[in-house]
Amino acid sequence: MIETYLLEQFVAFAHCGTLLGAAEELHITQPTLSRSMRKLEDELGVSLFHRENSKLSLNETGKVAAEYAQKALSANQDFIDHVLSFDRQLRTISIGSSSPFPISELMPTFQDHLPGKTILTELSDSDERLIVGLKNHLYDMVILHTLPEDKSLFCQRYMEERIYISIAEDHPLAKKESVTFDELKDIRILVSANIGFWMDICKKYLSVSDLLVQSSTDAMDELADASSLPMFNSDRMIELGYEAPRRVSVPISDDDAHATYWVVCRFEDQRKFRSIFNVVRGYAIRHN
Repeated sequence: MIETYLLEQFVAFAHCGTLLGAAEELHITQPTLSRSMRKLEDELGVSLFHRENSKLSLNETGKVAAEYAQKALSANQDFIDHVLSFDRQLRTISIGSSSPFPISELMPTFQDHLPGKTILTELSDSDERLIVGLKNHLYDMVILHTLPEDKSLFCQRYMEERIYISIAEDHPLAKKESVTFDELKDIRILVSANIGFWMDICKKYLSVSDLLVQSSTDAMDELADASSLPMFNSDRMIELGYEAPRRVSVPISDDDAHATYWVVCRFEDQRKFRSIFNVVRGYAIRHN
C-alpha cells in the first residue's frame, strides 16, 4: 500500500517539474522530497525518473504514474468528502425558507422535536431553487410561499403573512386604513436585505433607488430609531410586539403583499418529520 504523502509529493513534483519548486510548494526540504521519490520507486519496483546531472524529470512510466496518482488522490478526497457528508447528514437537518418569519417561528419546534440534531437554515428568494435543493437532498425540509404541484413532495399549509408599511404618526398615509404599492412609489423606504422573496415583491412595484437596503440588522435598527423613514413590517411581527415607537403600521392591500406558507419535505420523509407536521397543522388550524 502506497502511503498518501508519497503520492501527494509525487503529484506536486509532476506539477512543478523540479524538486526545488515542489519542495517549496510542499514546505519541505529538497533532500526530504528526493528521499520520498526514491522510496516511491522502491515501493513500486520501477523507475519513474530520468536522472541527468542532478536534474530529475519524469520518464514515460513516471508520467503515467503521475496521472494515476492524481486520480488516486482525488478518489481518496472524494471518499473523505462523502463519508463526512453522510455523517453530517445524520447529525444535521438543513432547512431552506423563502421568508425569514416562518422559519424563525418554527425553530423552537425543530429544536424540540429533533433533539441532538444541528439545525442549519438558509434563506432563499426562490421557491424553485428551494424545491430543486430539496429534491437534490441539499435540504431536508423547505418553507415555500407557493404550493408546489410536484407529487413527489409532501406539503402542509402553515401560516399566512401580510406586509405592512410602518410610517411616522404624522405621515399623510398614517391615517389610511390600507395603502397600495403604488401609493408608496417615490417614498424612501428602509428595508432589510434578508427578507427572502419579499425583496423581489418590493422591486416589482417600487424603484430600486427608493429602497434603502440594509445588510446589517444593527444598522437597520439604528436607522429606524434615529429617523422617521418608512420601513416594512408584517401582521405576524406586529402580533409579537415588533412596532417601533411613534410609528403606525398600515397594511398593504395588494395581493402580492400577502403570502401563504407551506412546509414541504420529500414524500418519503413525511413519517420522519411527522411530529413537526403535526405542530404545523395545529398552528394552521388555530390561526388561519
